[in-house]
Amino acid sequence: MQDVHIGPLPPPPNGGSMYLYRLSKIDKKAIFLDSDSNEFKSNRKFLVWCLKQIFNFKRKNFIFHHPRLLPKFYLYFLSCVSFHNFSLVLHGNPLLNQYNKLSSIYRSILKKVLNRAKFIQVVNPTYKAFLNLIKVKNKNVFVKNAFLPPPLEEEDRIIRTYGKDLIEFLDNKNPIIVANAASLIFYQGVDLYGLDMTIELIKLLKPEFPNIGLLFALANDNINRAYLNEIIKKIEDYDLKSNYYLMTGKELWPIFKKADLMVRPTNRDGYGSSVAEALFFNCPAVASDVCKRPKGTVLFKNRDLRDFFNKCQELLKNKQRNLGNEQH
Repeated sequence: MQDVHIGPLPPPPNGGSMYLYRLSKIDKKAIFLDSDSNEFKSNRKFLVWCLKQIFNFKRKNFIFHHPRLLPKFYLYFLSCVSFHNFSLVLHGNPLLNQYNKLSSIYRSILKKVLNRAKFIQVVNPTYKAFLNLIKVKNKNVFVKNAFLPPPLEEEDRIIRTYGKDLIEFLDNKNPIIVANAASLIFYQGVDLYGLDMTIELIKLLKPEFPNIGLLFALANDNINRAYLNEIIKKIEDYDLKSNYYLMTGKELWPIFKKADLMVRPTNRDGYGSSVAEALFFNCPAVASDVCKRPKGTVLFKNRDLRDFFNKCQELLKNKQRNLGNEQH
């Protein structure tokens, strides 16, 4: 049986898309289909695609990575009328957010989908506990985070995509902090990825570290442009223009080799693959306490700016002290 992964592929380079891209480098036998492509971009087109698969007589296991709900039902239907299977990888928590808003009929159908899946991979124990709570009886539910080490042979290619101004920023700033976001979206009315908190953080750190630089990597800058303009204005108002760099649409991981600290002030999260990536390159990481984080992450209380600042300040001061001791 051949695995067919259906999910977002880069560009843009976000957590889910980079996971699938890296998996494609490892699993040469599997097929990888972009769920954001024209063939899948609407639910109707996805249904048409599923109907066509009924007549594909090479047995496959369709592994669905996208958060959308309706395509999950279509894959369930496909498994009922053909000899294909389907599995689910829950990278985020849309089910937790949407389940209580669904009608009783919709919930019943959704549970049938979850129970029929060949396997369900969740990225943290909270999601597995939620499936138990709603009495999903699928025996093949397991926790596995969505981090895969980057292909190091691609480092030179990625660095060549960085502009001269970015290279100069990295060369001239010290210390360097890195943060990232898939896009500028909100959760319960709050900046999901905490871009706003990174600006306040630099404002607080600058008196002690006047040459500090924060690089914010934004995978997709086409969403909430008005909010992005507000952020840019605030950076200017705080006189942080020389301390803040917004990088869009580029892979981040080579910068972790140079960075002094990675921060992830998300107000909800599944795991935070970029945190694991930073730690993989021995870059310290500070992240909100909204989910289970990779081992070695320094946690701060969600949306607590003072705690966020204290944890970051302490790590930066410790690094400076250690560098000073090494030089002596």
